[in-house]
Amino acid sequence: MSNKGYLVIAQNSDDTDYIKQAYALALSIKNTQKTVNKFAIAVEPGAKLLITKQYREVFDHVVEIPWTDHAKGHSWKIQNKWKYYYMSPFDETVILDTDMIFTGDVSFWWEHFAQHEAWFTTNVKTYRGTDVTSDYYRKTFTSNQLPNIYTAFAYFKKTEKVAELFKLVELIFQNWEKFYFEFLDNTKPDWLSGDVAYALAIKLLGLEHEFTQPLANTPTFVHMKSQLQDHNNTIPSEEWTKHIPSYFKTNGDLKIGNFKQFYPVHYHDKSWLNDVIIERLEDIYYEK
Repeated sequence: MSNKGYLVIAQNSDDTDYIKQAYALALSIKNTQKTVNKFAIAVEPGAKLLITKQYREVFDHVVEIPWTDHAKGHSWKIQNKWKYYYMSPFDETVILDTDMIFTGDVSFWWEHFAQHEAWFTTNVKTYRGTDVTSDYYRKTFTSNQLPNIYTAFAYFKKTEKVAELFKLVELIFQNWEKFYFEFLDNTKPDWLSGDVAYALAIKLLGLEHEFTQPLANTPTFVHMKSQLQDHNNTIPSEEWTKHIPSYFKTNGDLKIGNFKQFYPVHYHDKSWLNDVIIERLEDIYYEK
């Protein structure tokens, strides 16, 4: 059997403990996934000292980010996200954002992944379980006809074609302003966006059909950014937790606005993850 697992980059900032988020995510994966539940975390050199014995129990691999820490000095640390291919200890990898939690077993998705060299989520859900249709945060994708990919949930194997993709992604990350100027119209961000960089690389290489085509029982996730939720009245702030109730139960069930969640949840608002949720995840893990 091929070596399979999940990989995140976790670099703490002044106001966010991403390693703690990764710990909660790893617990949720261990608690819910019956077959593929290996978990790897990538941290900058020296940050291994922050990985406590308790955390190491659920981290199957702790990997140091290679070469220069390109996120050093940045408050939003995405500059190392072109290195997934080189950091992953797995033959088959699903990359995730740290601010996510798994609510049910999605092991069967790996059977669909195996049919592809790489695959990127293009369709995400509201907490009600409906398809997100708004491009509120994605005008760049619409205007430039980029594949609507989300790197918060993406799969790849280590093949020559995938290596070619990551080489181009590296070039875009290192020269994002030049690539944006050359290949995007005026509807573009004035910052480095991982999703835009990967989408542009996929488009330039002509890999949209191979790497983004819908799959049966399409792997997806719930994206909790406020303006994606299809409310009649828009949620007045990006802190959806102030406007929509959520309940994380002792058995691991998660309800948001009275809707039970079945897919991985990208909670986005970092305040959602608290010590009570982590303690419940730990209780489930140690009771298994």
